[in-house]
Amino acid sequence: MSCGNPHQVPCVKVLSLMWVYLDDEIDGEPRHEVVHHLEECPPCADNFEAERIIRTRIRQTRVTTSTPEGLRTRIVTQIQSAIRD
Repeated sequence: MSCGNPHQVPCVKVLSLMWVYLDDEIDGEPRHEVVHHLEECPPCADNFEAERIIRTRIRQTRVTTSTPEGLRTRIVTQIQSAIRD
């Protein structure tokens, strides 16, 4: 996707960094490039905002279930047994 306007950092590169940016796993110069691009490119900013809203809503609606007592121990034991075999 591209908005068709020239940018110092192309839309394609910024969109490829969307997930690490939304996960707050990017810093330094790459983060600065994304922030600057989003300030000057409304289509990319809209795309990032839509993804952020979707991720937030998914996190808000997911159901938390309790793990049965001892399940983790049984799974780890089975994995360790499979690795040794």
